[in-house]
Amino acid sequence: MTVAGEGTRRRALLTGAVAGLAGLAAVGGAAEPATAAVATGGSDWFDVRSYGAIGDGTTDDTAAIQAALDAAKAAGGGTVYFPTGSYPVTPAGATPALTVGGNGIRLVGAGSKAAMLVKRTDGILLRMSGARRADTTGADHRRYCAIENLGLNGNHRTGLLLELYYNDNTYVRDVYLTSNNDICIDAVEFWDSRFYNLVVESSTGPAGSTAHPNVWLRNSSTSVPDAWGYSQDNVNQIHFTGCRWEAFGTGALWITQGPAATNNPNGIYLTDCKFETSQMQGGPHLKVDASCRGVYATNIYAYAGGFAPNWYAAQNIIAWAGTGSALENVLIANGPIATVNSGVDLYAGPGAVAVLRNVVGQYTTKPTGSHIYYESSSTGDFRIDGCYGTTGGQAGGAVPTRNEPNPPLRLIAGPVSDSSFTRTPPDGTMAVDTAAKRLYVRVGGAWRWTALNA
Repeated sequence: MTVAGEGTRRRALLTGAVAGLAGLAAVGGAAEPATAAVATGGSDWFDVRSYGAIGDGTTDDTAAIQAALDAAKAAGGGTVYFPTGSYPVTPAGATPALTVGGNGIRLVGAGSKAAMLVKRTDGILLRMSGARRADTTGADHRRYCAIENLGLNGNHRTGLLLELYYNDNTYVRDVYLTSNNDICIDAVEFWDSRFYNLVVESSTGPAGSTAHPNVWLRNSSTSVPDAWGYSQDNVNQIHFTGCRWEAFGTGALWITQGPAATNNPNGIYLTDCKFETSQMQGGPHLKVDASCRGVYATNIYAYAGGFAPNWYAAQNIIAWAGTGSALENVLIANGPIATVNSGVDLYAGPGAVAVLRNVVGQYTTKPTGSHIYYESSSTGDFRIDGCYGTTGGQAGGAVPTRNEPNPPLRLIAGPVSDSSFTRTPPDGTMAVDTAAKRLYVRVGGAWRWTALNA
């Protein structure tokens, strides 16, 4: 895992406070000169309507919004504010509609559904990326930016909604992404960033695709060295908290190495997240490939309700292959349609331990495969605790013959009793008398023992 430049990569969790909220009633629709700062916000506050944006859902606001972003860049950072409205913007081929070209710039809206940027054509809506070269120090990253209380609407076009290449310390809170026929967020060499209450709805890959997840974290997007999207570093230290993915077709969140053999994605944390769709087209809801290290997902809900039109193949819902990772407290569910092949497709690599705890399949219709499918190429060990499906096969594939050792029993040099424990243990508790070489089991409130082999 590359840690070059760590000294320059300081975590900065940008606050959610919006400067000048008390005076927002005074910020109206009348345009002000492009050089004038909105009085209520101060010199670091850039209201897009002051730069000519209309927000009427019809007028092309691309140039006006870009002018506000450029003004924030020239000022060394600041808040670009979007009052209530729908702001059409136009990508031009490979050129995104909007580009955040400086550091420390916050895009803040009046609300994730009240203020919405809308794509008018195919292409990238918003680029928040660093320099176009492989760089392991982070010096050329786009840094300390944020998007809050704002919506991005793909208008059923192709191209990204948000490009995060060579980026770090980005903060995304209360953001709504919808209606994109492509990847919504693509993040390459993306460090030390946070997503809170991100909602992604009704987005999927282009027609016929099975590999365009809503959010893709990866080390590289191309195998060509030194080209845009290629990286010699990785994705690391990314948190998703309270996020939702709804009505997706080609996967919700994937974490992978990407097409170039570069480093390992690591330190990815998912907490209290939801993946729900009845528009399945292909690909798992959540994918963590074998290049990943230290991916931890807990309190996850994954629902597979049905398919997109003309798609019928049952899918693996979670593909889990990370090293030093854990999948815990997960509920996988379906309805009356056979949407689930396996609840979890599980792989343990060399020297790794695949850890699943309390992963439950609440299946109305049994999986066409099994609740947990063990990949035959696995060479590592497994720790599976409290995992089961309510119907159908429990385990399939190459069911492991090796497992991570059980937790050690308490070792006591002498007879075992309740007083050997801090609190009275329940029946079924076991311990070992190391002096007499006896195995003790508590049954009916009393300790029974049997001699161990010499």
